[in-house]
Amino acid sequence: MREAPRAPHAPPRAPRADLPRPPPDHVHAVASSPASSAEEHAAHDAARFRLAWALAHSRRAGDGERAVALLREGAYDWADAVAARDRRYIAAVAHYNDGDFLAARAAAEEALKFDAGCRQAETLRVAAEDAIARDGIIGIGAVGVGAAVLGGLVTALATTRRR
Repeated sequence: MREAPRAPHAPPRAPRADLPRPPPDHVHAVASSPASSAEEHAAHDAARFRLAWALAHSRRAGDGERAVALLREGAYDWADAVAARDRRYIAAVAHYNDGDFLAARAAAEEALKFDAGCRQAETLRVAAEDAIARDGIIGIGAVGVGAAVLGGLVTALATTRRR
């Protein structure tokens, strides 16, 4: 995997393998802790969103599902601190990184319902559609190869029985 270029003044990045992984009970505490005031509620929403963003961009198995669960409508009482468009876009990123291109396209389209001018959501929707088409072509090719092999076997069996 090629690393993205950094700004000259940015500190060096630690390899992903060296980053600490918080215990699941800490993640659950951040994700589900109740807020007492509107200001605290907004701070909790921002923390939940940052956690979901990190999980959506993670390559670890299961992290994308956790991000989607955090962002799911009705899972939490989201205040105005995090826009619905952003929550749906990050859910689309999580689905796309997990390889669920149909769900990624649907979530990107939901984000576009909130803001039709969101270029990131549009780009992700197009990428998901391209991946769906690519998977379809690969699937059709695999079926074609399978049919050719099966046809070859049937032909070979038919010619050996005639002899």
